[in-house]
Amino acid sequence: MSVTGTANGSSPAPAPAIFIRLACLVVALAAFALVAGPPAHLGRLLKWRFAAFGPVLFQRLLCAGLGVKVRRRGDPRPAGMRLIVANHVSWLDIPVLGSLAPMAFLAKKEIGGHPVGRRLAELQGVVYVDRERRSCIPAVNASIVEAMRSGAPVVLFAEATTGDGNRLLRFRSSHFEAIRAAALAEGEAFIQPVFIGYSRLAGLPILRGERPRVAWYGDMTFLPHLFRYARSGGVTCDVYFGPAIPVSADMDRKTAARLTETAVRKLAAHARASGIFLDKQNAYIEATETAYCPTRSRLKKKLLPF
Repeated sequence: MSVTGTANGSSPAPAPAIFIRLACLVVALAAFALVAGPPAHLGRLLKWRFAAFGPVLFQRLLCAGLGVKVRRRGDPRPAGMRLIVANHVSWLDIPVLGSLAPMAFLAKKEIGGHPVGRRLAELQGVVYVDRERRSCIPAVNASIVEAMRSGAPVVLFAEATTGDGNRLLRFRSSHFEAIRAAALAEGEAFIQPVFIGYSRLAGLPILRGERPRVAWYGDMTFLPHLFRYARSGGVTCDVYFGPAIPVSADMDRKTAARLTETAVRKLAAHARASGIFLDKQNAYIEATETAYCPTRSRLKKKLLPF
C-alpha cells in the first residue's frame, strides 16, 4: 500500500502552508523541550510533584499543533501500581495518552541514542527496550516495576506493533510479568485496560479506506505519513478506560494478558455500539474475522448520540 496515495490514486504534494505549520510546531516543541526538559528530569529525580505535569503539557501542545482532539471515556484508576495496556494504532497514540495524565512509555533503545530523542525521553519518562534481544526482557520488566514505584503508571502496547486500526491483534504476554512482580513486591497492583479509537477525520466519521491516514503500520515511513496526516484536517480520538483488573502475585503473565485482551476487546465493542463508528464500514473486528473491502464513498447516515 502506498503511504502517500489518496483514495483515487493521486498523490498531491503537500501545500506550503502545511510545511510552515509543521515547521513552526517543531520549533515550538523543541524550544519547550530544551527549556522544560532539564528541570523536568531534575524534578523527577528529586520527586517534585510539579515535574509530572511538564510532559502532560508538552503532549497537549503537540496534540493541539497536530489538530488532535482527545475525548476521554471513563475514569482511570487514580493511584497504585498500574500497568496501562492499550491497543496500538499510530505514532499519535503516545501524545494522545500522554496528554491525559502523567505516565511513562516503553521505547526502543535507539531513541535514547539520539540527542533529540534522549531529551524528549527525559521529558516524558521512558523505559528502554531492545526488541531484538529477548534475553533483555527480565531486565526491562524490572525497569517497568521501578518506574511504577516512582508513582507514574507505565503504558504497554501489548500488540507489540501498530495495527491498521480495523482490528485488534493478539496481545503478547512477555511484559505482563512486570505487573505480577509488582504485585509480589507491593502486595497490590492493577492493569488498566484502554481502547484507543480514532473516530473522526476533519469532523466526519472515518471510513475503513481512510484509516491509513491515521493508522501507521507495516512498511509505512514516518515523514510521508506525517504529511499525509497533516493534509487530512485533524482527527478526533476517543480513549476508553475500562475497570481496572486487580493482579495477584499468583496470577501468571499469560492469564493476565488474556484477561486484559478480553477487556480491551469489550471496550472496542462498546465503542462500536455507542455509535462513534459507522455500522460495518468502521466496526473494529476480531482478528479471525474477514475484513470488509475499503469504501470510497461516505455513508450518509446519522450517528447515534453519545
